[in-house]
Amino acid sequence: MLYIMTQTIESFINRRKPRWERLEGLLQALERRGARKLSSSDLHDMGRLYREATADLSRLQAFRQKGADPEELELYLNELVGRAYGQIYRNPAPTWTSLWLFLRFTFPRAFRETIPWFLVSLGLFFLGFGYGFVGGLLDDALIPLVVPPHLIQQVEKGQVWFDSILAIKPLASSMIMTNNITVSFMAFALGITFGVGTVYVIVFNGLLLGILAALCYTHALSLPFWSFVLPHGVIELTAILIAGAAGLLLATALIAPGDLPRGMALVQKAKQSGRLALGCIPLLITAGLIEGFFSPAPLSPALKFLAAGCLLLLLLFYLFIPGATKALSASRPGTVQESQGKGVRETNP
Repeated sequence: MLYIMTQTIESFINRRKPRWERLEGLLQALERRGARKLSSSDLHDMGRLYREATADLSRLQAFRQKGADPEELELYLNELVGRAYGQIYRNPAPTWTSLWLFLRFTFPRAFRETIPWFLVSLGLFFLGFGYGFVGGLLDDALIPLVVPPHLIQQVEKGQVWFDSILAIKPLASSMIMTNNITVSFMAFALGITFGVGTVYVIVFNGLLLGILAALCYTHALSLPFWSFVLPHGVIELTAILIAGAAGLLLATALIAPGDLPRGMALVQKAKQSGRLALGCIPLLITAGLIEGFFSPAPLSPALKFLAAGCLLLLLLFYLFIPGATKALSASRPGTVQESQGKGVRETNP
């Protein structure tokens, strides 16, 4: 009986070995050169041979249960099927094209889909700003609680603190970018605290700006203050508020998951909010460059206000210009998985 089983296994191996070798050759070519270097027929063959190898592996396991010992061959097929699965179902490598498509279509569309949360974030910011500005005007004791003493002393002398940025423009710009990205990430990530941390970050940033505005107003420095803040602020604050909206979106999954389990709702919202947070990074880099090089420059306030207005219009145009879903899907780079057809996508090892 064992002799017959051995003969059966040998016959099975002899029949199937050329197909395994063909699959292995395609995998080696794919791993060396990428999917774009293989023809459509090669990619189709890979999907078919992968399914066959998966079935062959199951048959080998059945042989083993009947007393045969194809362990070495089973290990080989296990490795072959695993490599094929990894190539077929892997995510496509990020490219400049995918980055462009994300920034051009995905991020603005995600923003438009979450405008209600952005408006809530904007409202919280203005709540903090209003309290800080009015409180700073009515009670001088509120200012030292938030503003560093050396900065207060400088403003009391009739000087602004941001002129020193000009002396260290590259370093200042880098530090500003890092700080802004950190604040935005906190506003997003703290959504996991049921939104409490996100609300705090947004309101505090509004409060800080309001108190600084009140401090400069009481010392007749409003014009240089706002001519410094607005050119980069229209982009920087918008990005921070979008990150805040992403955090609030996470919070809604925890507070009101709807019909889904809370964990599943969180995963679903995390994808959408993650796109928002990721899209804020280029905006914050742009704002950091403007804040480091243009905002503190010795230019007329009118020119800076004009630049701020133009930047705001460009930002609104970018965020609200309609996306083209068909163009997005048509331009996305193909993957092995997409080239296989429905059969491969539905196959599990």
